[in-house]
Amino acid sequence: MSHSKIYRLWPNRDTARRSRRKATTRFSLALEEGTVAFFRVAGDTSVVFIRAKILSMDDVKRVGDFAQAALAGNFFWGGTRGATLSVGLDNGLYASERPSLDELGDEDGLGQCVEDFVETIADWQERSALYA
Repeated sequence: MSHSKIYRLWPNRDTARRSRRKATTRFSLALEEGTVAFFRVAGDTSVVFIRAKILSMDDVKRVGDFAQAALAGNFFWGGTRGATLSVGLDNGLYASERPSLDELGDEDGLGQCVEDFVETIADWQERSALYA
């Protein structure tokens, strides 16, 4: 991965407990840009769910303008490389993606998926600075 170093690989038990009914966490990657969590979706063995917190909306001063930019980026995933942006219960901006296991295929496919996802996180972290 060109833009990130992988620091650790560990089970994310806290997230797994909170979301046990819908998905179970398999592992998380600690990257320079933040933590990327990978979930198996309950009842659907053909996909994996990837999620990462981009930032806290509390750190954004011009929330309305930033929300408009995020919604525009979400439109047909034009500014998110296939990920979806959302605001969580903790007022954090999250990126989520649900690629099929066929898309991931081998370690090269997985590496490309993670690299694209991390680039999306870094991009939105940079964009948020425009609204600080």
